[in-house]
Amino acid sequence: MKRTFTLEKESGARIPCIEEIPAGCKRIVIVVHGFSSSKESSNAANLFRELVPRGFGVIAYDQPGHGSAEASAELLRIRNCLDSLARVEQYLLSEHPGAEVCYFGSSFGAYITGLYLAKRKPAGNKAFLRCAAVNFPDLLMENPAYQPGSPEYDSLQRTGSCELALGGDDIIRIDAEFLDELKANDLFAAFDALAADGKLSAANAPSAAGLQLRMAHGEADSVVPVEHARRFAERFHIPLTTFPGEEHTISENPTSPIAVATLAAELFNAK
Repeated sequence: MKRTFTLEKESGARIPCIEEIPAGCKRIVIVVHGFSSSKESSNAANLFRELVPRGFGVIAYDQPGHGSAEASAELLRIRNCLDSLARVEQYLLSEHPGAEVCYFGSSFGAYITGLYLAKRKPAGNKAFLRCAAVNFPDLLMENPAYQPGSPEYDSLQRTGSCELALGGDDIIRIDAEFLDELKANDLFAAFDALAADGKLSAANAPSAAGLQLRMAHGEADSVVPVEHARRFAERFHIPLTTFPGEEHTISENPTSPIAVATLAAELFNAK
């Protein structure tokens, strides 16, 4: 049975969560949602529906500046996003000692998950990246909304902030400090550093220090074109499964979300 609750960060900011964690489960998946989405996303719902019956625990939460009023009250910052993921992870380690922590990041959430793996000290080493916005800084900065003459650009110049939806359902407030953070958080560079430290093996094989990653992407994704995912996967030797005809949600075909969940389960169950 799902449980809804709220975690509190050291800063006092709050993180609304939904979890369904069977007693004694060995693996718990943290779902990190995309830009202008929330813990209530169809992707999260699919993972609850598909992974829990397979013995996994699943927890989804609202990222800063997103979702419920509690989470959207916190400024959208990269560091705040990383802190929220760390707090959810801390909760799982405390409440479910011995369970393996896994990560499922979608779009912007995959970008945040990647940064977390590269820049923090994650408890787990398995991450599934769905329609990963690996180029998120460029994706946002090159958006038509940020070009001179657009209402959003004018608002950003005049007031220091603007509102934008990027492939999601909700309108998110962006400000100049968040854009500056993006410039300093290139995911390709972060993974280059991981590779240099020996934490990414040439075949992405399990190792004491290495990460186990897998990616899935829609061939027709117009939000994050698949060529960016291919470039990232090839550069870091990450298995990538593409879905012909599928857009950013990978849900045009009713069987596609099930296939994505199955790929994720295979990764999380790997030794």
